[in-house]
Amino acid sequence: MAATNSTDHFIQEKAEVQNADASITFGKKTEIDTFSTTDQHIFLIGFSGSKRGELAALLAQKLTMDVQAPEAITSSAELDALCKEKGSIIIVPQSAMGISEVRDVLREKGKVFYLMTELLHLAHNLGLDAEQGREQIGPDFIELEPHMLASLHFILHGWKEPEDLVENVLEPLNLF
Repeated sequence: MAATNSTDHFIQEKAEVQNADASITFGKKTEIDTFSTTDQHIFLIGFSGSKRGELAALLAQKLTMDVQAPEAITSSAELDALCKEKGSIIIVPQSAMGISEVRDVLREKGKVFYLMTELLHLAHNLGLDAEQGREQIGPDFIELEPHMLASLHFILHGWKEPEDLVENVLEPLNLF
């Protein structure tokens, strides 16, 4: 078939319009509430190897917030106890995302950022080869990623370095 360089074959019917210069915008513009670094919480969720700790440290320095990195959160009561310290960045342990009562209240207690990355990148960050990563991380990844996606407010590209993600956290919180 020969290449066609003209538009002669396009439909060329003309239609009458009332106002040819009119335009329409769909949706409504909403102002973003400014996040309070003294009263609210930032939750960083993701898998081991996603560099949540490094990102939390950078954010804490920039926002003058404390970082909490509990070894485990096994109930909503434990999450409530962590949230008593206002204005903190909480690194949610990977295992906590498997507990429905924790997931169910996470979004209500602060802004949730998911450092989303893929299995091989996590394996690399943990010093594992691809096969070890699939064996050691794969089952948790398959089970927990849907829960993380359902719990987030914002996705961060976890394959980027933490210093490149700081603005991606500040912008949706209206803190830049």
